[in-house]
Amino acid sequence: MFYSKTIIKSENSAHYLKSLCRHFARKVPATWDDHQGEVNFAMGNCNFTLIDTSDELELVCSAEAIEPLATVKKILEQHILMLSRRETIALIWSHDKSTLE
Repeated sequence: MFYSKTIIKSENSAHYLKSLCRHFARKVPATWDDHQGEVNFAMGNCNFTLIDTSDELELVCSAEAIEPLATVKKILEQHILMLSRRETIALIWSHDKSTLE
């Protein structure tokens, strides 16, 4: 399993969590609450977790191979860009080939 992680630092992190999960739920399985969420794409998954301060949202994406993982990340990047029109969000991904479970 391949993983990639990034953190969104914004006072709107809770909004991004809910908006992204709600948006993706129209097409793929997604669950969320006020503190975490999960979206299950055909090629991989993404878990969202608000960090204690609530101004940081951690995204952990996973897939069986590098190419599907890149697709999941690209989808997320495009949608975050669309939602964050009023602020600049820089996504810096860290990569890991291991089990985080």
